[in-house]
Amino acid sequence: MRLKVLILAVLYTFLLSYANPLREEIESLTKDQSVDVGIYVESLATKSFKFALKDKQPFIPASNQKILTTASAIINLTPDYRFKTQILTDGFVKDGVLKGNLYLKGGADPSLSYEDLKSFADYLKQIGILKIEGDIIGDNSFFLEEGRGHGWPEKDFEYCFTAPFSALSLNENCLRLELISDKKRVSVKMYPDNEYYEIVNNLAISKKYSDYKVKVEGRKIYLTGYIKSLSKAEVSIPVENPSLHTTSAFYKMMKESGIKITGKYHLGKTPPNANPVITHKSQPLKEIIKKANKDSNNFYAEQIFRTLGKEILGKGDTETSATVVINTLKKVGIDVSNIRIYDGSGLSKFNQLTPESIAKILSYMYNTPYFFDFYQSLAVAGTDGTLKHRFKDVKGKIYAKTGYIKGVKNLSGYILSDNGEVYVFSILVNNLKSTEIANKIQESVCLILANGKTQL
Repeated sequence: MRLKVLILAVLYTFLLSYANPLREEIESLTKDQSVDVGIYVESLATKSFKFALKDKQPFIPASNQKILTTASAIINLTPDYRFKTQILTDGFVKDGVLKGNLYLKGGADPSLSYEDLKSFADYLKQIGILKIEGDIIGDNSFFLEEGRGHGWPEKDFEYCFTAPFSALSLNENCLRLELISDKKRVSVKMYPDNEYYEIVNNLAISKKYSDYKVKVEGRKIYLTGYIKSLSKAEVSIPVENPSLHTTSAFYKMMKESGIKITGKYHLGKTPPNANPVITHKSQPLKEIIKKANKDSNNFYAEQIFRTLGKEILGKGDTETSATVVINTLKKVGIDVSNIRIYDGSGLSKFNQLTPESIAKILSYMYNTPYFFDFYQSLAVAGTDGTLKHRFKDVKGKIYAKTGYIKGVKNLSGYILSDNGEVYVFSILVNNLKSTEIANKIQESVCLILANGKTQL
């Protein structure tokens, strides 16, 4: 028995020694570069290989933060959790008239769409509601917050990838404007259509070119400049006050469907005695997290993140949700001393994770019954998501989450090696002046592992 243990120990030391050439290659790539690199690699099937470089040092994770968010969600909420949106009333129906208010109660569904609102209006008509003598009230109380995260880049607030989170959201809180010109004028359409925003259209026709600007001031959207005649253009902007915007879109949708409404739309809280009329459920969480991970959708990640706080500790806010994630990491044996969580998407520059913490949550997921659901949510090398155009030489061998903000480019996930091994890895690169060095490091390490050449 002693001999067997000795042989295994010698073999383990021998295998670990092969990490040295890998370290030398990484160090040669980072030499004379003002970048900070942290790496953690470990074989999952045989536990025979491990490589670490600054693995306990904190790094800005960018969208690698979504790994912690989605893994924590699967662990705490189960893969079959569904987000719920309800229509309720405090009144009664008589002769086709609802005498009372109608409540649109949000449950943080990141996938709620304009088509869903249309189906709600259609159902109300089907059950005989043709008139509402009351108000349309949006209830966003599922979350305690609405807006953007601490440390998000303010210069990017005009883009939809920084759209505000809210318990009552629609079309990812992104408003699409369609600009269509004929020979005389330019018309503007909003998707989703709503009564929250007012379009101020000062666009003119140009015979040669399009050059226009969009400016949002409060509830007015100003369009100025020129649109080429007989052309079409699109622009998307994040929605401010998303709960009220969603409620206004529902209000307008119902009126356009033929339901008369005597009251107005506004926000409020659903009374305890209100009766449910419609309960809409999203796809299961195992499908929802694909959008967050494969496509690196920030909005989906933020909705999932705050739902964790609400469902597990009773508060849908940033601090509570961060506590749930930290507690989850502690339960699976991960050192959280160098971890800081300010959001669920990784947009915040104040987030801090270690390569070890990311790799260890990935390793933990590998040994759970819901690994397949999580694994399938990651982008696949050369195939889909944010890795569709990367690692084409090892297509289908890498399942990973990318992460990029200014000065940061990270990659963490799983590698299916030609030697039959499964590797978990996390490669975090901070303080970048360009992404080229990060790409070289990540591609070098991943190709070595995917091709089964850890012994170089």
